[in-house]
Amino acid sequence: MQLVNQLYFSVFVFAVITFFDLLIKFKRPLVLKLILLVLVACLGIATFIHSQFSDITNYVFLFILFKAIIASSFMQIFAILYFPKYKTWVNFISILLISFTIFSYYYSLKYIPGYLNHLKQQTIVIVIDEGLTLPMFFKIAKPVLILTFMLTFIYFLYNITVNFKISNLYFDKIKKWTIAIFILILNILTLYLPFPFYKTYPELGHYITVYLYLYILLVIFYRPVFLNKSALKIALGENFNRDAKYAISELDFINAFYTKQYFTNKEASIEDFAQILKVESSELYRFIYNKYDMTFNEMVNKNRVSYFIDIVNNPKYNNYTIDALAKEVGFSSRQHLYKPFKKFHGGNPSDIVDASND
Repeated sequence: MQLVNQLYFSVFVFAVITFFDLLIKFKRPLVLKLILLVLVACLGIATFIHSQFSDITNYVFLFILFKAIIASSFMQIFAILYFPKYKTWVNFISILLISFTIFSYYYSLKYIPGYLNHLKQQTIVIVIDEGLTLPMFFKIAKPVLILTFMLTFIYFLYNITVNFKISNLYFDKIKKWTIAIFILILNILTLYLPFPFYKTYPELGHYITVYLYLYILLVIFYRPVFLNKSALKIALGENFNRDAKYAISELDFINAFYTKQYFTNKEASIEDFAQILKVESSELYRFIYNKYDMTFNEMVNKNRVSYFIDIVNNPKYNNYTIDALAKEVGFSSRQHLYKPFKKFHGGNPSDIVDASND
C-alpha cells in the first residue's frame, strides 16, 4: 500500500505543477480556464487525501462529487470549443448529474443503514459495488444519466471528426486533443458504474485510478498551445455570446480567424474580414484593438509568424524552402516575412528552419 500512496503523492505534485501552468500560461477564454483549474484542483485534492490518509471515510462525499464535476467539466469544454448552441443542454445535464450525485448521497446516508461504511474504498473514477439494496429510482436514474452523457459525447465526437470540414494544423491539433478527452471520458463514465471485481483486487482499483488521474492531467498539461495564445475574452455566464459592447460574435471571430486560418489568406484585409463576419470594418477594428491590443494587420502578421514556426517543426513541410513556407502562411514572398518575423519572434527565419533540420 506504501507504493500506492507514493504514486498518489507523485500525481498530486504533478497536479500542483499543472495548476500553476494553467494559472500562468492560459490567458483566455476565462470560463474554459476556470473549468480546467477546477478539474486540476479536484484531482490535486483527491490525490493528496489518498496519499496522506489510510481511512478516507470522512472524504468519501468529495470523491463522489468530484467524479460528477469532472465528467460535467469535460462536457462543458466540448460545448465551449465546438457547440455553443448546445450550452443549455450541457448545463442542464451537468446540473442534473451533480444534483443527483448530492441527493443520492445524502438520501442514502439518511435512510440506508451502513451506507457510509460501504463507501470507504470509493475514488474519483473507481466505484466499488456497494452491496446495498437501493430504491428503484436510483437504480434507473444513474444508468440513464450515464447513458445520456455518453450519447452526447458520441454525438459531439461524430460531428467533430466527420461533419466539421476543416483541415489545418490548428484544428487537427484540437481534434486530436478532443479525441483524447473523449477516450478518457468513456473510461471515466464506464468506471462510474460499480464493479464487484474491485472488491477482490482493491489495489488494482487504485493503480487504475492513478493511471486515469495522470491521464487527465497529461491531457490538460499538453493542451494545444493554440488555446494558451487565444486572446478571447468570455464573461462568466456568457460563453461565446455576443458581447454587449460589440456586434461581433466571439465564436464567429475565433472560428473564422483561427480555426479556418483567415490570416493565411494572402489578400487578408480588415474590409474583407469584416464582410465575412457581416460587421462594419470600424466595428471590427475597435473589437480587435480593445481585445487584442493591436491592429488588424499586426494581428495577421503575428499569427502568420506563429504559424510559420509551427509548420517548420512539422515533418510534412521538411522539404519546403523558406519562400514556400512564407507563402504557405500567407506572406506574398520570403522578403515580406523578415520584418514581421523579427518584430514578433526575433532573429532570422533561416535559423529556425536550420534548427528544425538538425
